[in-house]
Amino acid sequence: MGRINKGFTNSLFKCLIMGKAIVIAGVPGTGKSTLARELARVLNTEAIDLSKLALENNLILEYDASRKTYVIDEEAVASKVRSIVENREGYVVIDTHYPEIIDPDIVDKVVVLRLNPFELEKRLLERGWGREKVNENVMAEILGTVSVNALEAFGGNRVYELDVSGKSVGEVLDEVLAVVKGEARFEPGLRINWLEQIPAEALDRFNNYGGDGNGF
Repeated sequence: MGRINKGFTNSLFKCLIMGKAIVIAGVPGTGKSTLARELARVLNTEAIDLSKLALENNLILEYDASRKTYVIDEEAVASKVRSIVENREGYVVIDTHYPEIIDPDIVDKVVVLRLNPFELEKRLLERGWGREKVNENVMAEILGTVSVNALEAFGGNRVYELDVSGKSVGEVLDEVLAVVKGEARFEPGLRINWLEQIPAEALDRFNNYGGDGNGF
């Protein structure tokens, strides 16, 4: 008979009482939406896409035509998410590339999906995105913008990075479930540094990074 992970049991018990969010984060193209849906299925809960939530509830401040993105009302979105999480028992899975706007006290763990920048570039170009928008998001991945923002918002003990490069949805799901359960093979903190792996000259194609606003 296997041993029960005491940390996971305590965490789950707390979630059954008051509800907690598991945040799946990452820049667009890392596979977070697919992963969030699969995780929600396994945990028998719902997956919330923050961008869709903002659009469906008209929580938008403006449309930035130059960047072709909507700018969300961060306070209104955070309030809506809090209401959803606090009125559920158990986990709620949240999918976003701006996790830092979520109230920290309702978050159990943040899992940031990291993807090799050249693989990310290929995926975004296949979506038909323009070069400027591709560059902006690839540079955000190279610089670890989502991870850094999450770390500042939630602290080093709740943010986990997973390299999803070349992995199937099933493989990534297994790793995320291990994080949720608190398995020791995954440690929190910032652990992926693409700048150490990418030649400086290869960064030239991404050098017109356009900003870090919370749009989509």
